Amino acid sequence: MAQVMPPKPMAGLPALAENKILPLTPPGDSSPWQRLDNNFTLYPDSPPLSSPSSDTYDLDQSLCQSVGVSQKDEPVIAIIGVGYVGTHLVSSFSSKYQVIGFDVSAKRIENLGAKYQGQDNVHFSREPQDLRRATHFLISVPTLLRPDKTIDSSYLRDALKTVGEVARSRSTVVIESSVAVGMTRQLLGPLAANRQFFAGMSPERVDPGRVEPPVQSIPKIISGLDDITPGSLDAINRVYSTIFETVVPVSKPEVAEMMKLYENCQRMVCIAYANEMADACIPHGINPYEVCEAASTKPFGYMPYSPGVGVGGHCIPVNPFYLLSNSHFPLLECATLAMHSRPSRLAERMLKRLRQRVTGRTPRVLVVGIGFKAGQSQIDNSPGADLVKSLAVSREVDVCWADSLVKQSALPQVRRLLDEDWRNDVLKRFDVIVVASRQTDMSFDILDHLDGVEIERWCQ
Repeated sequence: MAQVMPPKPMAGLPALAENKILPLTPPGDSSPWQRLDNNFTLYPDSPPLSSPSSDTYDLDQSLCQSVGVSQKDEPVIAIIGVGYVGTHLVSSFSSKYQVIGFDVSAKRIENLGAKYQGQDNVHFSREPQDLRRATHFLISVPTLLRPDKTIDSSYLRDALKTVGEVARSRSTVVIESSVAVGMTRQLLGPLAANRQFFAGMSPERVDPGRVEPPVQSIPKIISGLDDITPGSLDAINRVYSTIFETVVPVSKPEVAEMMKLYENCQRMVCIAYANEMADACIPHGINPYEVCEAASTKPFGYMPYSPGVGVGGHCIPVNPFYLLSNSHFPLLECATLAMHSRPSRLAERMLKRLRQRVTGRTPRVLVVGIGFKAGQSQIDNSPGADLVKSLAVSREVDVCWADSLVKQSALPQVRRLLDEDWRNDVLKRFDVIVVASRQTDMSFDILDHLDGVEIERWCQ
């Protein structure tokens, strides 16, 4: 049985004087990239939004089941959304329970069905009616941003609508996705009240590419909408405490929501500060990574953060805008805008050097690593990909990119360096090679032996 850590009592905090909404806009105009014509097909930046009818209270009541869930029922766990986070939940909860993985992507269902073939207690489906036998619904769908940096909650609304149509009363519904503070209550609260669901929020804490510590040993924050459905926190704890070694209940979902965003946004601010330090090192001829290594020898009061091209993925670059949507964080706002503009600023710095260094021809630049982080093939909010885009739209350089895990189709507008061209006689033709991230199956020692090529390393 898991260790359960009770929430610590805290003194009350004064209410904010104003609930300021910051109208943040993306730094720079993305339209030049959209206008870039290299005879490639452009892909949309974001999925289409759901129609207003996806609101959670607009349910087909004829689909709702009347026989409620009992505590005596053997738990059947439905994971709504089986992407990276959802797959971790499938693996964790299938160690003890029957699990149904649900996703709207037929390809994803097919791939996971093949992966889990032979594991009788795990099933995958894209048919809502297959969820009717579930007792617990864990929602792990993407919460994204629209191009104007407002929150796209369409996936979450659609997931809740599906749950509302198939779940029995007294089912337990938990949002695992990162959301803005108050969104669990706003979107799940009415559904829980209407359908008598136990409901709450337990933010995921998995990290793509990380295998240690294992997911089950990471303390799990849980919260319940007990003021709407009494017993919600207890219902969530009964199941979660059988999976996670340490369960940490907090007083309400708003605490869990703020905790998750504070956790991720702290990293954003610290990396932005590390980037400022790295930029300050340049005129002094200092290696910023040597500074980081030296500072890391202090056994207290310092946490190491390394500078880079930026931050990628669906968490750290996105979460600040969730906080800024209904809260005032001036420091976070500055760090976020600095981080989002960093690839373009690095590109402009490089172009300025190349204008002075290369004359009579077009400079050649290679950006290495456009997966959003090392070991990843996705380019969601990838700083390396943004650097490539900034260089491409300048039309001042011939730019291409190299990444052993990312296919040409992921960024079709700019040429990918073939894997077999990762060799000395090809690489020495470039004027600048920027290492944005290091894929483990690429040999970087070759870069140490390229005479006349400027190597700009933004990772260790």
